[in-house]
Amino acid sequence: MSLRNLVWFYRRRVRARAVQELLALVGIAVGVALLFAVQVSNRSLSASIAQLTHGLVGNAQLQLVARGPQGFDERLVGRVRNSPGVGAVAPMLVSQLNVVAGDRSRSVYMLAGDRRLVRLGGSLLSGYQARSLARLHAVVLPLPLARALGVRFGDTITLQVAGRSVEVPVGAVVSGRDVGPLAQSPVVFAPIRYAQELAGLEGRVSRLYVVPEPGQADVAERSLRRIAAGHLTVGEADYDRRMFAQAARPNDQSTALFASISALVGFLLAFNAMLLMTRERRSVIAELRISGYGFWGVVEVLMFDALVLGVAASVCGIALGDQLSRHVFQPSPGYLAIAFPVGNARTVSPEAVLLAFGTGIAAAMLATLAPLVAAFRSPTMDAVDEDALQPASSDGTLHSRFWLAIGVLGLAISTVVLVARPEAALVGVVALLASMLALLPVILSVTLRLLDRGRRRIASVVPPIAVGELQSARSRSVAIAAIAGVAVFGSTAIESAHRDLQHALDAASHQLSAVTDLWVSAAGQANTLATVPFPPSAISTIATTPHVAAVAAYRGALLDVGDRRVWVMAPPRNSAGMIPPNEVVEGDLRTAERHLDDGGWAVVSESLAKERDLQVGDAFMLDAPQSERFRVAAITTNFGWSPGAIIVNADDFQRAWGSSDVSALQVRLDGLSSLAGKRAVERALGAGSALTVETVAEREQRHRATTRAGLARLTQIATLMLTAATLAIGAAMGGMIWQRRRRMAELKLAGITQRQLWRALMLESGLLLGIGCTIGALYGLGGAQLLDRALGSVTGFPVDTSLGFGVAVGSLALVGAVASAIVLLPGYMAARVPVEAAFQD
Repeated sequence: MSLRNLVWFYRRRVRARAVQELLALVGIAVGVALLFAVQVSNRSLSASIAQLTHGLVGNAQLQLVARGPQGFDERLVGRVRNSPGVGAVAPMLVSQLNVVAGDRSRSVYMLAGDRRLVRLGGSLLSGYQARSLARLHAVVLPLPLARALGVRFGDTITLQVAGRSVEVPVGAVVSGRDVGPLAQSPVVFAPIRYAQELAGLEGRVSRLYVVPEPGQADVAERSLRRIAAGHLTVGEADYDRRMFAQAARPNDQSTALFASISALVGFLLAFNAMLLMTRERRSVIAELRISGYGFWGVVEVLMFDALVLGVAASVCGIALGDQLSRHVFQPSPGYLAIAFPVGNARTVSPEAVLLAFGTGIAAAMLATLAPLVAAFRSPTMDAVDEDALQPASSDGTLHSRFWLAIGVLGLAISTVVLVARPEAALVGVVALLASMLALLPVILSVTLRLLDRGRRRIASVVPPIAVGELQSARSRSVAIAAIAGVAVFGSTAIESAHRDLQHALDAASHQLSAVTDLWVSAAGQANTLATVPFPPSAISTIATTPHVAAVAAYRGALLDVGDRRVWVMAPPRNSAGMIPPNEVVEGDLRTAERHLDDGGWAVVSESLAKERDLQVGDAFMLDAPQSERFRVAAITTNFGWSPGAIIVNADDFQRAWGSSDVSALQVRLDGLSSLAGKRAVERALGAGSALTVETVAEREQRHRATTRAGLARLTQIATLMLTAATLAIGAAMGGMIWQRRRRMAELKLAGITQRQLWRALMLESGLLLGIGCTIGALYGLGGAQLLDRALGSVTGFPVDTSLGFGVAVGSLALVGAVASAIVLLPGYMAARVPVEAAFQD
């Protein structure tokens, strides 16, 4: 068939089904938009770290990395440079600090190097002369950071580093034209000598980049491992990029899972919108077959329809997704900013565009072809029947049994996934949706049959009209109920699982914070986990403050263990709540706390234990700056830190890290309120202190805000999906009612009043919404259980599993109320149709 004929056929058909075509387009476009926006957001964070790494390392292939913030002796640089296989080296100092300008502050990383770093060929400092960089006694700020702080070239800012405040000048402000997308990263740059002085780390460096001699990479790596001697880490130059990929994987997987479910919901909305057009499409097929077109001619027409729909929906979806990624799903580092200098630059990859576009085309093909299988198999003249989904027998028994079997099978598959393979939650969700859609026609048919039997007891003509109309167009009724069910299912499952996860993380935040009255730690929003060290000199100052009963040293750090940047917590010995009780997965809480007090024992999170095949009582080597052997006292969740967590006591930490520095002070008060105690400690520390004092509530709130930032997209996905689905339901029902105006006129001709007709339409809509939303809510509760297990398995986060009845009822009520409100106007207008319309074609 020629393209001209295909276009002519399409234009003729689309005029008769514009509303349904628009509904299908909206359903597919919403799914494409969510998928595209989430892909852009997730990949932008990874791209930020990759660009920063490439901009620093240049031609380097290997690096030597310190295991603690104190770095390692700079004299090792010379030893490495003179080792076999090593061609060039470049040291760098990395420090986490807080930048203050007036009443504004930002947590950043200070990156420091010299001419050797410039000569590696990285793009970060390529625009600066080596000599000018070495002579600079100032810091360089990226333009976005300078604007956020309200400073310019020549201004003075305060760096809060290692518990000290230092005033430094701004030597330069660089933009994207100077360093490209690296300008979006939360970093400041400084010459290495000046940075060592600022950080109090004279003669120390954090890492050493190595360019091997040509063909000598293996020799150079062996040389580095010999020099490291088990106290330093030897890795590839893109070490941080791989670390970030591992840390971000659970967040990416959970949001991708939710986005996939939303895309599936969008497809099902489109699929059921296509069901509303079944009669029209069957008539088209019959017309084509009568006109002499064969099987492939009909397929050409249908495929052209699907291609037009898919292209239009994909383009609209990508355009909508682009706006969502800019204004709603903006790249948010969340908790990842604690451990990585990740920026929020937006990166759109060709892969994300192709994936979204291909998904839209595939969904349109399936949505167009799948509902018409019955039409291909029907006799030509039967294709003009009202209902495309005729039963296999006259009473529908075989047909009902078939769908009942499919429904039970879907429930069985989802149950197996829930119990045995929770990480395969998407399979379980698909099985649940298939079960719901298979059982919905049976449930709707049985409900209508019961209502039909009971209508004789009611004198009003309204129920018989409503039930009769629903029975006369079963496929349309099923399609509308399915749209409502899918919408409520997706919203209930996603939002309930999100709330369960957030509730558990909030509980963990409280348990970790409520072990003392006040917390004193280094300033900076990124120091939420209390991992930035500072000298313990403040202990004596705070201990002599009135109403302070005791001050205990808490220690903590981020330690690279394999491909994981692990959170190490070291509470003081004999302190209360060393292990949050609700987070223990294996082992006895009291025994584990006693072991921690004794020393030489550690609590390990489940993901780390599985990776290293550790059980309670097993021994393992902790690759700290001074490697130490520990035994596993208990296995816990990861407390919301996806790479994993380890708990040891503060004395063991001090020995393993070889430093007496602390990362927080736990202050106990004697008969004074937390707020009053906070003010007293702040006065004792002085106005210029680089330490921050927090009450339990403030620290808990900061921790909660960090975890919520990483999970915000889950709520956004659920909200957007529910909004689009609710509007789709209202529009579908309104379109169906409006198309039946002639039928309404025929009923008026039979003596039905306008008031009775309008009430019948509202009852019809209420029945469809009630049945669909109720089934969707019940199945959504099962979907929430699947997602709870999946989130716990994929992320390692604590998940407080609940039944989710509140979310289900809320979603059901919202969808029902909004959709009913939308239907009111077209229902009222259709009920006012003049009787003369019954005689029109």
